[in-house]
This record gives sequence, C-alpha cells and structure tokens, in this order.
Amino acid sequence: DTINGRVILQKSISETKKITLNHDQNVFSIEFSACDYFSPDKIKYQYTLENFDKGWNTSPVADRKAIYTNLDAGDYFFKVKAQNTNNQNNESVVTLEIQVLPPFWKSPLAYVIYLLIAVSFVFYLRHRGIAKLKRQFELKQRRIEDERKLANEREQARQMHQLDLMKIKFFTNVSHEFRTPLSLILSPIDDMIKNTGSPGSQHQLTMIKRNGKRLLNLVNQLMDFRKMEYNELKLSLTEGDIIKFIKEVSSSFSDVAHQKQIQYVFECETCSLITNFDHDKIERIFFNLLSNAFKFTPSGGHISVLLSLLSTDVLTPNEKILSVKILDTGIGIPKENHEKIFERFYQVNMPESLLNQGSGIGLSITKEFVKMHGGIIEMESEPGYGTCFSLTIPVSGQVNNQLNEIGQEEQELEIHASASRIDRPVSGSIKKPTILLVEDNDDLRFYLKDNLKQSFHVIEAVNGRDGWQKALALHPQLIVSDVNMPEMNGLDLCKKIKEDTRTAQIPIILLTAVTGHKEQLAGLEKGANDYIVKPFNFEILLSKIQNLLQLQQTLKKTYQKQVEIQASDIAIVSEDDKFMKSALTYIEANITNTNFSVEELAKHLNLSRVSLYKKLLALTGKTPVDCIRTIRLKRALQLLEKSKLSIANIGYEVGFNNPAYFAKVFKEEFGILPSEYIIEFRNKEKETLMTF
Repeated sequence: DTINGRVILQKSISETKKITLNHDQNVFSIEFSACDYFSPDKIKYQYTLENFDKGWNTSPVADRKAIYTNLDAGDYFFKVKAQNTNNQNNESVVTLEIQVLPPFWKSPLAYVIYLLIAVSFVFYLRHRGIAKLKRQFELKQRRIEDERKLANEREQARQMHQLDLMKIKFFTNVSHEFRTPLSLILSPIDDMIKNTGSPGSQHQLTMIKRNGKRLLNLVNQLMDFRKMEYNELKLSLTEGDIIKFIKEVSSSFSDVAHQKQIQYVFECETCSLITNFDHDKIERIFFNLLSNAFKFTPSGGHISVLLSLLSTDVLTPNEKILSVKILDTGIGIPKENHEKIFERFYQVNMPESLLNQGSGIGLSITKEFVKMHGGIIEMESEPGYGTCFSLTIPVSGQVNNQLNEIGQEEQELEIHASASRIDRPVSGSIKKPTILLVEDNDDLRFYLKDNLKQSFHVIEAVNGRDGWQKALALHPQLIVSDVNMPEMNGLDLCKKIKEDTRTAQIPIILLTAVTGHKEQLAGLEKGANDYIVKPFNFEILLSKIQNLLQLQQTLKKTYQKQVEIQASDIAIVSEDDKFMKSALTYIEANITNTNFSVEELAKHLNLSRVSLYKKLLALTGKTPVDCIRTIRLKRALQLLEKSKLSIANIGYEVGFNNPAYFAKVFKEEFGILPSEYIIEFRNKEKETLMTF
C-alpha cells in the first residue's frame, strides 16, 4: 500500500512484522480475520495496541477492524487474537510492530540543535555580561582619571591664582612706593606752573605734569586691580562739570597727536553739565581708552572723541544719558577677540612693533569703573579699519543753554586750533599731500615711493584689498594703483572707491602694462581719473599727480566760496556736488532751529559724525560746525542789509539764542560788529543815491 506516494507495505501484511509511519501518517485502520471456514460465527476477536490501549478490545464479528487516530510518536505493538467459543484452548495471537516517527522539531537531531542553541545563547549572555562589566570598569576608570585631571587642573589653577595674588601684592606694594615720589614730583610742578611767567617754560612744565599724571595713572591701575579682587572699589561722587572735565582730560593727548601727526578731534554740542561723578575714575576711563587709541593708531590716522546727551521717555527731564564714542583708525581687533577684550590680563596678539605695550588690566578696570557709574561700555572693531568704544552713563543735571552755546564755540575753536597744529609738520614746513601707492611689485613700489617722497607723503599698499582698507582709514588726497594685483585688482579697487560716498572724491590714476584701448576704456569707465601705460616717464606721472591735486584744491576753494555765498547756487554735476547740495539745503532749511546739530545733519546724510567731519573738511576746508555757522552768519548779513529787524531778532532768525554771542561770532567772521555793519551799509547806500 502507498500513502501520499510513499510505499508503506513492501510485502503482504501477513508477512510484515513492522510498519514505520511518519508523524503525519498517524491515522490508520487495521483489518483482521481468522482462517476458520467451518464456524466463523463462533470466533471472537480481541485486539490491543500496546503503549496506547490499556487492555484488550473486543471486536464484533461483523466488523473486524481496529481504527487509531493521532498517535504520538513512539513504538507500538498491535496484537490481535481469535478464539473459537467451542474450543477455548485454541487461541492464537498475531503481533505487528508499528513505529510512528516524531516530526523533525521533536527528533533527537532537533534536540541536539536546541541544546547547541541554548548553550550558544548562554555563552552569548555571558560574553555580553563580561563586555558590559568591562565597559563599566573602563568608564569608572575614565571617570576616576577625569576627576584626577580635574583635581590637578584645579590645583594648578589654585597655585596660579595664589601666584597671581602674590604678584599683585608685590606690584601693589611697589605701587605704594612709586606714589610717594610721584606726588613729590607733581606737587612742586603745580607751584612752578603758577609762578613761572615764561610761556615756553609753562608749556614744558605742563607736559611734565601731564606725563607724570599718566605714570601715576598706570601705578594706580595696579592698586585698583587689587581692590577689584576684594570688591573694595567704591565711588567717590563730587559735583562738577563733567563735559568740561572730559574735554580737559582729552586735551592732554594733543601733544601725542602732534608728535604722531594724528588728526585728533573732540566734539560735543553740549559743553556744560553740572552733575555728581567720580572725577578720578572718569579720568582713568578716558586715560585708558585714549592711551589705547593713540598706542595702536599709526601716524596719519584719525582719533575722535564724540560726546552727546540723550533723553529717553523713561527718565525725568533732569536725567539724561551721556553718550561717548572714542573712534580711531588703528589696527583694529579681530572679531573672535571682541568678547575677551575686557577680561583681566587678556592681550590681543599684536605686531612685533607693538609688543609689551600694556598690562592687560586697563580695559577690565575701565569696564568696572563704567559699571560703577551705572553705565555700559561696548566695542566695535574690524582689523584694518579701526575701533570704536561706546560708553553710555546716566547723569542728572540742568544744562545752561547760554553757557552751552558759548562753551561750544570755545570748544570748536580749540578743535580747529588743534587740527591746525596737527596738520603742521614739526619742521614748520607746509604739510605734504598724502598719496596712496597701491602696487604689488616691491621694486616698482620702492622706486615710485623713493621718487615721490620728496613732494608727497606716500602710503604703501601691496594689493587692492590692502589699498581699500588704507583708503578708508587714512583718506589720502590721491591714489596711484596698479591694475593687475592679487586679492583685488586695480579696476575693482577703483570701482569700490568711486561707489563709496566716503571715498568717492579721491582721484585715482591707474598704471598698467596693457596698451589696448579697450582696457584703458574699462579703467576710465570704472571711475579712474587718468590712465598711464607702463613703461612710463616718471615726470609725466608726477605732472598728472600735481594737476589732479591742483584741480582738487581748486574745487575745494570753489566749494568754500559757494558756502560763503549761499547753498542754492550750487549746480549738481557730480557725487560731491550732490552731497554738498543736500548738506547745504538741509542747513538752510533748519537755519532758524536753534537746536539744529551736527548729529542731525549727519543722520540726514546717512553718515556718522566722524565721516561727515572728514568729508566736509576735505571738500570745503571747514568743519561741519563752521559750515553751519557760516551759513547762519551769511543769512544774517543778508537780513541786516534787506530787513528792518533788530539785531537781536536777526540773531534769533538765524538760530542764535544769545544776542551777545551772535555779535561776538559775527565780529570774528567779518571783523565788525552787526551794529557797525548796518551803519556802514546805510552810509554806502546814501553815497550811492547822492551819486545818482
């Protein structure tokens, strides 16, 4: 027989002793019969399946069949016996072995596999546990090592702090020793200044006193730093004129500006504010900031101190914010160092020529002093362009308008004198015009500088980018630039200069080895004033430079004359003309506004006060305040001639609050008082009428 294609019986069932079945062949039936043909109805059949049935089963005569289902895997023995009821002793038993094989997952091989898997899993868990313990051990060791390193670092920091304290204590003790002889030096100098009648001697003694105070300031910094460590710094407020005090401190650097030929400007529209402040600490703030500005600003640069009073809605009428900006065109500070600049002992990497130029505690002390006054100090800086320190300090006090106006005039006269003194070389000769020479070839740059230095002050730049930065910082009268250069070529430099309102007025001469007209035209289209092809005759270059400078000087004189007449006569023909037209029109529109300020004019022209100062000075030879005052006085002159208003009312009409001050500045401008001018003008009119 076959089941599912598999042969179960290889021979007759009567001859088969054993049958093997798969686990899915465990449903079967077995039929049986006895060989008794004479009395089949007298035969009784019994059967059993050992290991499955619990006893013998009796089968009916008519149904000689045993049926089994769902047998488990194992060995079974099917036994059947037939018994004749007439002959009880005649009994025979037939046995058939049946083996049901288990499925694969219950086979011995499967159990071996299960055992191997279980053992492997146990080993895996053991290995994983060991690895985890190893990681925990390594982590613990690492944590112990980190704690040990941290403890070492803390110990080193503690030792360094102790060493710093010892150093500070030493310098503090030395500072105390320095202060005594310095005080003995400064006190007699004050008496000598009072008793000495010679101006030359007084000037020298004043210079000695000023430098002695600077030395005393450096000594005091060490003492202040120790007080900062122990929070012992306190304000000592006394009443005084803070504007005048700051101006006096700032003016002490005028000699340094003269020696380094730095254009030094102090501007403040409010010149008198009586308030309470710590004189010593305010002085130290400005000494530190201005010392740094002069230290890191090269010769020919610019330094400005700009003061203004700001009002806010939060403050009462007597409370204001004193805003101070100290700007320079020095080497600048990289952006990544901005947040560290006020840290103690921090020093920016400087060029070799500027090494050992400070202690690294000046700015930290300055910030602390500003903070003690309830103020804020901030810094903006960019390498190659310069630095701006901004201070805002809350102050309270009543501003006297008359004192403000007169004091402003005195201040601006002092600024003008300071600028004149700075512009004058030490030798007393006429100051040479400044030329920026942009050339990447070292030999050619040296040759040009060597030949031009007799007539001009020459500034060198090695490429266009360097030239652009120096043009912004130094504002030369003329630029001579090569075309083919690394980083930024001459054409891009020319375009950049002419598109920027701060430098658009500077003439440019381009040098190139390219002789094609197309290249020359490209240079001229970028805004170049002239184009010279290499090789060139030096005399031709010199003549072109002199001609352009002469033209620039002529334009400046023309602007000056236009300012002296009236702004409405200016025709717009260039960027400079547009700038002057806008500036003078705005001044005329606000001529009756007594509170009209340089800051408002700068805001209208989208310039900073310093940029406005430089640009107007370059174009007209006058400061912004001089331009405003000149326009007002010229308008007053017209009113004196054509109106019948009183002198006081005319002063009010052109923006002067004080008639006495108006008369004073009118005489300084025209050499005659307003009343005298009216008399002379009327006498001339009478003479003219009599002539007719």
